[in-house]
Amino acid sequence: MIRKKSTRAAEIAFADEVMASDEFAALPERVRSTVRNHRQGMRGERETAYMLDHQFGPDNDRNLLIHDLRLPDGQGGFAQFDHILLSRASRTASIFESKNYSGRISKNEHGEWMVWYRSQRQPQNIPNPVEQAKRQRKVLQAWLKRKGHDRAFAEVGVFVSVPPTAMIDRSKIGSDEPIYKCDNLYKAWVPFGGSSPLGRMFSTGVTAAQMVEIADQLIADHVQEGDIYTRLGIVPDSTDAADTSHTGDPSGPINMPIVQAASVPEFPPYVEAEPVTVHPAQSPSTSVAVECTVLEVSPPAKAVPVKAGAPIEVCAGIVERTLPDGRIAFRAARDDEIGREVLSALCKGKAIWNPRFSNWICVPDVADVIRAALPDAIRVGHVA
Repeated sequence: MIRKKSTRAAEIAFADEVMASDEFAALPERVRSTVRNHRQGMRGERETAYMLDHQFGPDNDRNLLIHDLRLPDGQGGFAQFDHILLSRASRTASIFESKNYSGRISKNEHGEWMVWYRSQRQPQNIPNPVEQAKRQRKVLQAWLKRKGHDRAFAEVGVFVSVPPTAMIDRSKIGSDEPIYKCDNLYKAWVPFGGSSPLGRMFSTGVTAAQMVEIADQLIADHVQEGDIYTRLGIVPDSTDAADTSHTGDPSGPINMPIVQAASVPEFPPYVEAEPVTVHPAQSPSTSVAVECTVLEVSPPAKAVPVKAGAPIEVCAGIVERTLPDGRIAFRAARDDEIGREVLSALCKGKAIWNPRFSNWICVPDVADVIRAALPDAIRVGHVA
């Protein structure tokens, strides 16, 4: 059963509209390249979601799918799960990480991963996708333990999915690495999370109702990531605003008129659809019907133009600005080594570092604490 549907198709459509706008062509190449790569990655997630939906769709009461889930990682950041599958008969949870690499995927003797593309003489270095999925596993395992569900789903497996057109260099990437072509993903999953009819008959796994309840708790802890503008550091501005120019900082956010798209980048809360009844597999002694609801996404509304606040100097060499989502971004001047060190010391553990724009991002309450401590810290050159 699908408990939380994938939103990637709508997000890809919106990214297409952003890329087709006149303003997109005027953005720096680094920003345009990031948007293109972001869209390409979402295509891989959409293809894997389609395959998983086909295998574990609405008529399947033994497995439950959650797409596009984002949970706090307990360290001030978030873990982004492309797809999570709960399997009640085997009492397993599976994490599927989608990567849209189209070349030959390989790694060297140092464990460094890369992709070779036909049009390039040198490989493109990539983060280790298996380790990324394993980090996500730790977050999910911690969540299950904290909520008291670690016995219901005792094992958590990870699977990395790449397009069928990609090539996995198995001479370099051993069979112990859980990375598979999308069309082989289900076959690779069965030994871990699948169960035979006989096994299901004598299974001591959780009930369908319990599985749905646990899934709903996961979805309730989901934190919306924000729209494509917020993710990529593009500040959408009103088309009739007086100032739609670049901020003047080559590493800072770019102002551009927002695209009035048919599908919005910020998705509304989930709403319940009509109840449906699912029938678990029957054993000789039991016959159960479970009524549950499938979470749907309500129709999108029109995008509302928003604008980041103007930079405000907090103290010498350090400025802050309010982002469109209400968070505060602190930034020290590049040539101010003391300011950068002090700001880093104050923000570590409280704010999120954004390497693309060299700034620290946090919620307003945390910003109040950092803002109050900055003048004295700068004055003495270190944090007391």
